[in-house]
Amino acid sequence: MSDMTNTVAAAPAAQTADDMDAMHEAGVKKFLANIGKNPGFWGTSLPFTTESGTKVFNLTASEVKWQVNEGNVADAVAYNGMVPGPMIRVTEGDNVRINVTNKLKESHAVHWHGLKIVNAMDGVPFLTQPPIKPGATFTYEFKVNNSGSHMYHSHHNSAQQTSRGLLGAFIVDPKDKKSEPAFDSDYVLVLNDVLGGFTLNGRGFPETQPILAKLNERIRIRYMNEGNVIHPMHLHGLEQQVIARDGWPLPQPFYCDTITVAPGERWDVIVTAHTAGAWAFHCHILTHAEAPMGMFGMVTAVVVT
Repeated sequence: MSDMTNTVAAAPAAQTADDMDAMHEAGVKKFLANIGKNPGFWGTSLPFTTESGTKVFNLTASEVKWQVNEGNVADAVAYNGMVPGPMIRVTEGDNVRINVTNKLKESHAVHWHGLKIVNAMDGVPFLTQPPIKPGATFTYEFKVNNSGSHMYHSHHNSAQQTSRGLLGAFIVDPKDKKSEPAFDSDYVLVLNDVLGGFTLNGRGFPETQPILAKLNERIRIRYMNEGNVIHPMHLHGLEQQVIARDGWPLPQPFYCDTITVAPGERWDVIVTAHTAGAWAFHCHILTHAEAPMGMFGMVTAVVVT
């Protein structure tokens, strides 16, 4: 909810049907009025330099205040000041170097979730590396061997650090793009249920943003669950063709209207925008999405024109 919280609450005993409807309508109107006002909602790519053929990225972990929605500002930890962290996007076969600076008050490490890399770079303190102490920098360097939708996140006190915002998308495009289904637009949707309540890409409805599509546009959606519970993501009116799980193409894609995304999972789907309208798009654990005062949390829309 916009002015209240981002978690489900009961309606006051004296609240009338008209009161409930008014709050529900206000939230939807605010959502629609916010369209286009937060272009960063769908992700910001992390810039890089190139040194001797290696792509070099820089990440800094620090404490920030993060506004989930109006009246709901959370004490977060973030990469480069944003939740989710900036998107790392490379191509299969690239060599990458990632310098991670820790400005937290506790140690840190980064795990490259889903990537096939050398063990020393896996990011687990005392198992593959020493922890990154406060004020220190650690350099990860590896070859990116497998394409697909992957993630990066903290692996030190991760129930706190990852859940409170130290997470991001790591997208690896295939060398041969003909190996994937064709699509016109590409969206990452990171699910979380700790920082500020139930969120999509770090925001709660009505501060989420819709996917804006042209009629018959083919939309790729990359779901990533960085929370602690499952989230069955349901799209009204437009079927989802599921093409990949955890970065691996499915030998037999299938259709559904609700895809259950468990913690740590990634699912890739293609949606063809074949019917015009504003189609609701939300987690179907209803206490994550709607309450007596209206929609909140893990709710957005696909708007087809």
